[in-house]
Amino acid sequence: MAMPGVSAGVEQMLREMREGVPEGRVPARIFNDREIYELELERVFGKAWCFLAHESEIPRPGDYVTRYIGNNNIIVARDEKGEIHAHLNMCRHRGNMMCKSEMGNASHFRCSYHGWVYKNSGELIGVPYFNEAYERKLQRKDWGLVKVRIDSYGGLIFGTLDPDAESLADYLGGFQFYLDIYLKQGLGGSEVHGPPDHWVAETDWKICAENFSGDGYHTPVAHQFGFHLGYFASSGATHSKGWAVHIPGKGHGIGLGHTPGMPPFFGYPDELVKQMHESLSPGQLELFSKTRTAVGNVFPNLSFLIQPLSLEPGDPGVRFCTMRLYHPVGPGRMEMWSWCLVPKDAPQEYKEAAYKAYTLAFGQAGTFEQDDFENWIKVTKMTGSTLARGVDFPYIQGLDREPLKDFPGPGYAVEPYVTEDNFRNLWSTWVRYMMEGE
Repeated sequence: MAMPGVSAGVEQMLREMREGVPEGRVPARIFNDREIYELELERVFGKAWCFLAHESEIPRPGDYVTRYIGNNNIIVARDEKGEIHAHLNMCRHRGNMMCKSEMGNASHFRCSYHGWVYKNSGELIGVPYFNEAYERKLQRKDWGLVKVRIDSYGGLIFGTLDPDAESLADYLGGFQFYLDIYLKQGLGGSEVHGPPDHWVAETDWKICAENFSGDGYHTPVAHQFGFHLGYFASSGATHSKGWAVHIPGKGHGIGLGHTPGMPPFFGYPDELVKQMHESLSPGQLELFSKTRTAVGNVFPNLSFLIQPLSLEPGDPGVRFCTMRLYHPVGPGRMEMWSWCLVPKDAPQEYKEAAYKAYTLAFGQAGTFEQDDFENWIKVTKMTGSTLARGVDFPYIQGLDREPLKDFPGPGYAVEPYVTEDNFRNLWSTWVRYMMEGE
């Protein structure tokens, strides 16, 4: 049976991809194609749980940010009672954008076209000329802002456009165990430090999501200057040591790099290490204490990286954490959002040092960021060519590898860190969404 709304060419490609991914084949066409992009808006971003904001970005009553799920602009606001709401940023009268600022504080939103007024919790409370124009017949309770279903984990606010989507807890499927390395580094949890960086780049969001699902293979090549200059507390020879873990069928994956001989939790202040022994479980402590680099992606497009940055050779350096969102804005084009995440109860000196390390490495002009984007932009350009439409890529690293039986965390875990198991899981999940249950 033909897939409704899908061309024969794309339908055939998706069917072949569904069979090919388990064997290690992924078509180049998916990284830069208009029909693929439009289908993603409907079937991936229209169904999945997508990251919207961190609770620390809207700490006070009235605080709000505007973010996106696919091509839907969303207001995420904390009301006067402290409850968080998400609504489509569109006036119900004629569709004007309600809030034109990316962040701020407001108890109400007033449309600049006809003046309808909404509370920050979404209710319509003000209609100009209500008596004269509407003869008091408009039922205001029926015309509030369009509500978006939300839930949160560890301060991360997610939204879904699908009213029938599974719960966020089920969607994460055990990946919470690994998210805690980013979110529970202290008893008070984590918070964003400084406003997010964001910029537009000519690259496909999926390339970035794949990379941050645990691509340890590219690091000694793309970021080789980091080894030569001593920014890494390891060498290219030891970088592949560690574990790759994914949640089968969910698309989430993480790479946990390990440097033998380094002390537990190196790069963190002692006060923070003590807090982690209270905030993390024994299994998490066993795993995370050995971890040098933790790079993970929550399907579809939310990524994290923890890494120590050494400013002098041999120095364990300071740990920083970047949280990243790859927002699609067109075929082969995305808007990048990047935050620095720090433990809320960490010493201020450490927060400042971590932010400096984050900015140097993965801020908008960060050295490692530039390495990645140069490659990602070129990949996107090349995969959009006419000849590339018929090309497959090999994803066969670790194809016959057996999962570890005594791994302390949930999911499918293998070693070493350099493998493509996580990517095959990512693409299997992606094509399932794209085929909408076929």
